[in-house]
Amino acid sequence: MSRPFTAREHRQDADLMHRESQPNLRGLHRAEARARPRLPWIDTVRVAVTILVIAHHCAVTYGNIPVWFYNEPPQDSSAYALDVLVVLNQTWFMGLFFLISGYFVPASVDRHGPRVFARDRLIRLGLPLLGFVLIVRPLANFHSWLLDSDRPPYALHYLRTIDAGPAWFLEVLLALSLTYAAYRAARGTPWPGRDTASELRPGIAVGQLLALMAVMAATGAVWRLIVPDGTHWPVVGLPTPSFLPQYALMFAAGALASRHRWLERVPASVAAMSAVLSALTLAVLAPGMMSPDPRTSAIVAGVLTAALGPGLSVVVLVLVRRLAPGTGPIRRLLTANAFTVYVIHPAILVGLALMLRDVTAPAIAKFGVLLLLAVPACWLLAATVRTIPGVKKIM
Repeated sequence: MSRPFTAREHRQDADLMHRESQPNLRGLHRAEARARPRLPWIDTVRVAVTILVIAHHCAVTYGNIPVWFYNEPPQDSSAYALDVLVVLNQTWFMGLFFLISGYFVPASVDRHGPRVFARDRLIRLGLPLLGFVLIVRPLANFHSWLLDSDRPPYALHYLRTIDAGPAWFLEVLLALSLTYAAYRAARGTPWPGRDTASELRPGIAVGQLLALMAVMAATGAVWRLIVPDGTHWPVVGLPTPSFLPQYALMFAAGALASRHRWLERVPASVAAMSAVLSALTLAVLAPGMMSPDPRTSAIVAGVLTAALGPGLSVVVLVLVRRLAPGTGPIRRLLTANAFTVYVIHPAILVGLALMLRDVTAPAIAKFGVLLLLAVPACWLLAATVRTIPGVKKIM
């Protein structure tokens, strides 16, 4: 005769039945992460923005904003066009990099777990950051030591000028990625995704975009009153700390959008609205950035970058998704080497600019020549660097 179940056994049996009847959210998210196809059009966006970074630094080389390793004082008014390019770029293009980076972080954590993800980020972002500081920066900055009238020992010159340079992006992205990994480790089960088969309704997408802009405008305006434009954080090397709220919020927006595949589903009509809103905001607020009152200019800049950062990012993403959705051998080659290009391009730009320093031409013409030379040179050298044993696994 079988014995009756005890109350404890009843509870254990009920718990087992409950677990078996519930979906395994961790397993589902890992399976979803493995099943998500690669998005070649986002790779194309990465390549395009990397080229824009090179163009940005070419413009700084010959413009009136001397915040680069090498700057030629301009002798003609065409340099003001380069200044406009630099200022306009700065309002949005690095934010797009953070949005894209954040978009793929949740799936990576689902696939590997927070601990392995954090270790991987320390290797794939930390080692290139270290390589920049120890190798690329000394190469890009060596000419300034040669031109130094005091000519201190090079080690002293290096320590006086050390910072992350353009690799600040790796520094900030590493900090944001480790923060997300810590959050996921503390939370445990990830947020479940929702229906991602259909296109987003325009009203919902516009509402979400405007909400992001509103939060970014409020935080950005307050932050810039504390950390105004032009602030530089030495050693840490952030050339634009006034943009930190935009970078952090764009990364967070990417991570939140990932669960719903927002970038793949946002309608073209939302991109058109974003383009109009960005143009109107720029026309209305740009004069306010020139205000002699620092509080007014700080608040206006915070609002303007909040509109242009998400707005222009959506425009670029949807345009590339619709016009260049596929890939090919050339684009795959560009994609494979784009990250390495970002890390090494300062040394190449400075070397080429020094070769062109005796050429007499308008600033905008020298900008064009430098850009045309730098883009293929950067990709060629990046492909060469990645043939070094072990480098391809990291970069």
